[in-house]
Amino acid sequence: MLTIGQVALRTGLRASAIRYYESRGLLPKASRIGGKRVYEGSVLDRLAIIELAKTAGFHLDEIRATLLHAGKPAVRWKTLAQTKRPELEAEMTRLMITKHVLTRMSACSCATLEECGREFLEAMSSYPPEPQTQLKTRRRLAAKKLKGRSR
Repeated sequence: MLTIGQVALRTGLRASAIRYYESRGLLPKASRIGGKRVYEGSVLDRLAIIELAKTAGFHLDEIRATLLHAGKPAVRWKTLAQTKRPELEAEMTRLMITKHVLTRMSACSCATLEECGREFLEAMSSYPPEPQTQLKTRRRLAAKKLKGRSR
């Protein structure tokens, strides 16, 4: 049996995080000895799974659903990883667009914010209307076009 302090020390987590995971159903309810939480040694494995899943970008609700299948073959884990990849790719694309726009903004020499906004909208309007899914691409291209207008 491990106290919450021992679990925290071994995992590098705060005791408050361990209590939070327990309250969210990610960890089994701890037994109590003398009013203190104590855990089975297997809680270390479970916390390792939680941290791995968080690092892979899974939300706590997704992790909790996965943990319902703990002890079973890892096929579900592989399936979840395959479905998470497109989400990650979309987020990476969004972040690259954001980085690109911020780079352009930092090089902007417009006199006012309004002028900068007008030029951005004008640059966006030069592209034909596309489905909503292509809006981010249009924004990125408009930001590139603004580069040529930087004074």
